[in-house]
Amino acid sequence: MREISEEDLRRLRESNRRLKISLLATLAVVIAGVVLLVAADVSFPLGGGGFIGICIGLLLLIPQRRLLRELGLTNTEARAILEADRERRSGVAALPPAARAERETLRARVFLVAGSVTVLIFLVAAFYFFSKAGETVEEDAPTDYWFAISFFAGFAALCAGPALLWQSQLHRARAESWKAAETGD
Repeated sequence: MREISEEDLRRLRESNRRLKISLLATLAVVIAGVVLLVAADVSFPLGGGGFIGICIGLLLLIPQRRLLRELGLTNTEARAILEADRERRSGVAALPPAARAERETLRARVFLVAGSVTVLIFLVAAFYFFSKAGETVEEDAPTDYWFAISFFAGFAALCAGPALLWQSQLHRARAESWKAAETGD
């Protein structure tokens, strides 16, 4: 891993923090906009959504890419430097391998529980959505908000569930590697 100066590390940390804040703010605005459009019964085309998402992502990444280019770092190097700095500042880097293995095992269990709950949410949402999807609705009938909620909750759970379970597997593998490092294997 490359070493960078303290000032460059500070700039990289700040840029990463601003990127995360921008991402969260953009997601909040997009979700609020979609909720308002659904609540107002406005139809909107979904065909350009992927292209718009890619454009928003590229716009958010411009300052970060400029800094990485200025520092001569790749994205992978910057991520490794930030991770090592985060571990150093939190004190995790000074922990013995057994403590790090225990920490990773706990994280693996938390991600496993969260992933399992998310899969359960997906199953409930999918059951409700598909049970109501084929029903005929009268023209003047009130909007079934639970139908829309089940769609979005199911979609979010479908996206988040596998990611949480994958993170559990990654943390379990890290715990095993720290246990192996402790025993000298």
